[in-house]
Amino acid sequence: MTQFTYGIIHQVVEDNRIIALKYRKRITYYYFPRGMFASFTDYFRCGIYLFLRVQMKSRLYRGRRVFNVIHIEKIMDSGRRYPHVFYDISTIKSGIIGVINTKKPRLFIDFEMSMPPYRHYEDFISEIIQAGMILTDSEGNIIEQHAMYIRPEFFPKLTDRTSKFLRITQADLDQGISYVEFYSLLRRLYQEYQPMIIVWGRNDTLELSKLNRLHHLRDLTKKMQFIDLLKLHKTYYGLKNDLGLFHAYCLYSGEELLDQRHDAFQDADTTRKVFHWFKETANSERVMTIGDHDA
Repeated sequence: MTQFTYGIIHQVVEDNRIIALKYRKRITYYYFPRGMFASFTDYFRCGIYLFLRVQMKSRLYRGRRVFNVIHIEKIMDSGRRYPHVFYDISTIKSGIIGVINTKKPRLFIDFEMSMPPYRHYEDFISEIIQAGMILTDSEGNIIEQHAMYIRPEFFPKLTDRTSKFLRITQADLDQGISYVEFYSLLRRLYQEYQPMIIVWGRNDTLELSKLNRLHHLRDLTKKMQFIDLLKLHKTYYGLKNDLGLFHAYCLYSGEELLDQRHDAFQDADTTRKVFHWFKETANSERVMTIGDHDA
């Protein structure tokens, strides 16, 4: 359970990541996670107002009774006639809502990559060997969908680790398309529809950019509008840790996804469904709880 609190910064204990807030002559101590403290440390000085979401129960930490901070709602300068807002999650959420409601087609993408062998992997280069893509219009209607294997070219032989993890065979890859053919398909979808590209995490975008360079192809990622749905979830819900795609699916749907495979098309389709539920939540069409935060 969490609660909302606010006050003016009275003291900052940097070594312990503790901030004391003063409200109506009462001093209360708050403990910040490492990443959160580092991200906002430039604003942590006396005289600044903090608005926080914290855990209900306090705990003893290094001789002080502290409340664990879940996330920061707002940071504001109190020393002016017209206070300056440095950070406001409500404004950021409004921006997120604007992005997900954009009237553009959406291309949901997921890749599976080759994995190094168990031994002698020093020179190994991971390659995209499976792709799933689902193109929808702005209302969510499917326009095109593609599932394919892509033949690796730098290390064409499938490693035992990759085969075991993805449950695929060398024959699956040998029957796949070339990376250039995949690139041409992706370029055609981008040029024809100009979609937002929805991914879960940054890894797929980084791998796509890397393979374009290695194949001496123009890097389409520099022009495409990529939306990291994992990052939107972390920001919107104030999550400290990454949220798994299938965990997000279970939270939204209320049911366990039993047929969980390491399959690019399945992951792209799951990303599409999670995006739809997230959009409904952000638009107040459904109520969702992730972590300790209600949306």
